[in-house]
Amino acid sequence: MTPPNERPKIVITRVDTAPDDLVAQLPIHAELVRILPGSDRPDYTLAIAKKPIHFHTTVAALEQAGVDPSAADPQMIRVHDDGSADLVVFGLVLCARVAGETIHLAMEDFPVNIAYIIDNTQLGDASVDFSKSYFAAIGFVSMDASGPPVSPA
Repeated sequence: MTPPNERPKIVITRVDTAPDDLVAQLPIHAELVRILPGSDRPDYTLAIAKKPIHFHTTVAALEQAGVDPSAADPQMIRVHDDGSADLVVFGLVLCARVAGETIHLAMEDFPVNIAYIIDNTQLGDASVDFSKSYFAAIGFVSMDASGPPVSPA
């Protein structure tokens, strides 16, 4: 059970589909922040990673996914002359992989969709704005009972 005033902690233990750079960074420890609705379902979950997730992509890939790279915090993105981009990500949007299921406090190897928050204003929004995050992976999460809580970014 999560003590009062402490956010539930999770760990992304493995992935089915993900960028190679994410696979190399597993496990990812994170803290659940809150649940918020999206346009297609009511049960997305915001999470904050304990350590930065490094993501190498291209500006074209972000734009093709409907994400505006210029909305990223300039300290969290570096765009190179060849159009590639290196991002540092802390914010995540998670949802149960199977519609009708929800993220819960008894999760063990629970399948989820994982999106990286590119525009950090998403953290304060009342609902998920898909133009602020990049769908990155299909992964599996479990509750993480180890370690102290993650400090908000």
